[in-house]
Amino acid sequence: HGHIAMTYTALCTLRTLGDDWSRIDKKGIIQALPHLQLDNGSFQCISVGSEHDMRFLYCACCISYMLQDWSGVDMDCACQYIRDCKSFDGALALIPGQEGHGGSTFTGIASLILMNRLEQVLDPAWRQELIYWCVTRQVGGMQGRPNKDEDTCYSYWIGGTLRLLQVDDPTVQPKEYSSNTVGADALLNHGALCDYVFQCQTQMGGFGKIVGAYPDVLHSFYSLAYLSLSQDHDPDDDEKTKRVVGSLNCTLGIGSNTAALFEP
Repeated sequence: HGHIAMTYTALCTLRTLGDDWSRIDKKGIIQALPHLQLDNGSFQCISVGSEHDMRFLYCACCISYMLQDWSGVDMDCACQYIRDCKSFDGALALIPGQEGHGGSTFTGIASLILMNRLEQVLDPAWRQELIYWCVTRQVGGMQGRPNKDEDTCYSYWIGGTLRLLQVDDPTVQPKEYSSNTVGADALLNHGALCDYVFQCQTQMGGFGKIVGAYPDVLHSFYSLAYLSLSQDHDPDDDEKTKRVVGSLNCTLGIGSNTAALFEP
């Protein structure tokens, strides 16, 4: 069975490697999406019944955006699901009624941006509540939920969410957010956050989730993704001419140069 998360990552990987997608069955991918969306607006990962939550809704939005065809997604239903996942503190849960979480918050906000529905769903009061929740997750490094330990991947999930939330002009709704666009992540202490991420870099290469942990691919990727965003806040590099990590499109989670290929 086709898997929605694997489809999203496959499309990103192929484009990143320079493939022209000529062998991709785009029509088949889009036609499969309605069979994965449930009545509550969420998406399951495979068509024969599976877990269903905010992660797979995000995958559906990324796929639709990259293929420039939204006919497979009921946007109104998807937006209502995101509303239903709002926690008491303004963050988003994976499913309705659960605790707000950094990963599900990022995927929900990114999905709204991809659907061009951020301003429709996120009113000013909720926006400020969410920004406060994200900023207060920093305890040196970044935690994914209140009273939890720091973890490198949340540097990106929370930092990326703040990058997508504009603070100066909340009415602005760009179609693309690159690492040259500074949002509410300017409110973070990036020096302390970078220090924590680099403490998790190991002598064998890569990054672990916490200090002293063995490195893994997931935490190495998200550590680098955060470090890409952090370069916009380097006081010693005002012109941003010496980027150590490539520029990132935060909404899609891929390099900005690759993301530019998907612009309508």
